[in-house]
Amino acid sequence: MKFGCSLEMVNMRVSEPGFKHKLSKSYWVELLKFIATSGFKGIELPYNTYSTDGIAFNMARSGMPISKYAINTKYGSVNEFKNLLNHVGIEEVTGVHLNASDALIELLTTGQHPDKLFEKVEAAADEAIDFLLEIGGKELVISPTPEIGLLNQIMGHKNDDWPQAFLSQTADVINRIGTKAAANRIQASIRNEFWSLIRGNQLDFFMDKLDPQNLKYSPDLAHLHISGVDPKEVVEKYKDRISSIRFSDTKFEDLENNFSKTNPEFPVVGVQRVFCDLGDGHIDIKGIYQILLGTGYDGWIICESKKTLNVYKALLKLDWYINNSLKITGEECK
Repeated sequence: MKFGCSLEMVNMRVSEPGFKHKLSKSYWVELLKFIATSGFKGIELPYNTYSTDGIAFNMARSGMPISKYAINTKYGSVNEFKNLLNHVGIEEVTGVHLNASDALIELLTTGQHPDKLFEKVEAAADEAIDFLLEIGGKELVISPTPEIGLLNQIMGHKNDDWPQAFLSQTADVINRIGTKAAANRIQASIRNEFWSLIRGNQLDFFMDKLDPQNLKYSPDLAHLHISGVDPKEVVEKYKDRISSIRFSDTKFEDLENNFSKTNPEFPVVGVQRVFCDLGDGHIDIKGIYQILLGTGYDGWIICESKKTLNVYKALLKLDWYINNSLKITGEECK
C-alpha cells in the first residue's frame, strides 16, 4: 500500500491573499519539494485541457501542471517535468483526474452547444491517456458527470427521468474511454462527488453499466459522506473494484442542499467550509484503512486535505496522521 498526494489540495478557485504567487512556477516547484519532504513519493495531477473560462485560464498560465500544454510551456517538456519530480524526491505521477464539469464549463463559456459534452470529455480523455503514457502514469480517474446544478440549467426543461438517460449515455462514453485506456495498459476508474449524478446510491446504478474488466472505482471519502452514504460501507461493497482511493475528510452536513446548486463546494448560505484537513472530520479513516489491509490492497491511497487554509501545514498534518494515527511505519507507507 502506497500513500500519495493530490495537487488538488491547492485551492485555485479563490482569489485569497497570496493567490498571485500560486500563478508562478516557483510556487509549484517549492510545493513539490514540500510534498516530497512530507514523505509522499507519488502525486496525482488534476487534468484540465481547457483555458477559456477565468479559472482554467489562471491555472493554465500558472506553473500548475494540469495539462501537457501547461507542462511544456512552464517546464520545457514532459520529460523535463518528470526529471524535476525525481530530482525533488517524487518518484511518479500516480495518475490524473479528469472532471466532466470542466468540459461543460468550457462549452458554456465559449457558447458551444451542451450536446457536445460527451465528445469533449472523450477528447480530453484521449489527451490524458497520451500524457499518462509519456509521463509513466498508470491511472486515469474520471469524474463522469458535471455538477447537478449546471446540468439542471440545461436539462431541467426535459421530463423528470432525464438523469437516468443522461447516466446511460455517460456510461457508454466512459466504457469507450475504458477500452482505450486498457489498450494502453492504463487503468480507467470513476470518482464520485456529492454534487454529481452518481452521488450516494446512484453510484450503484452507474457501476452496473460499466465494464468491470476495464473500469474500476476510485472512491472519495469526503464526497461519499456528504452525499449521505457511509464511506465504510461503500468501500466494503466495492473493495474488489477499487483502483485507488482518496482519503479526504469532512464535518459538513448538506442541510441547504448545496449538491443541487452551482459551485456546490462554495456555499452561499449556511456553513461555509465543506471539507476539513484529513483526520479532523467525522469519517472513520482508520476503519476504512483496516478494510483495505484486510483485502490485501496494494494500490495508491491518495491523501488530500481539500481546500485547506494552509497547504504547508496540511502536508505536515497529513504526514503525522499517516504515521501516527494510522499506526504504520514510514518504511511501510512511503
